[in-house]
Amino acid sequence: MTKSFPTLLFLALALLTTLAVAAEPSEAEARHLFNALGCKACHRFDGQGGSLAPPLDQIGSRMTRAQIQAHLVAHREPRGNGFMPSYSTTSTEELELLSDFLYSHKN
Repeated sequence: MTKSFPTLLFLALALLTTLAVAAEPSEAEARHLFNALGCKACHRFDGQGGSLAPPLDQIGSRMTRAQIQAHLVAHREPRGNGFMPSYSTTSTEELELLSDFLYSHKN
């Protein structure tokens, strides 16, 4: 059975779209990580959360992506002072995902 050109074109475009979406981490994954790490226990974000630490609603307007990531990576080592938890069990990929997500929140 041969497929028509429009059918093959549609299937190729569907496959490429699926691969492109799968290759980019989704906002849903980042939000899940943000919530799983308990960030809202101390930080306000999207109108919800604590007030012990600075709000993260527009952090992308105040810090670069590199600054955000450096701040998160610095907390991979347990610290004796401060409230921020250790991210020693958080992978580099997860911290990059979280950095991208937070940086995207500029307004």
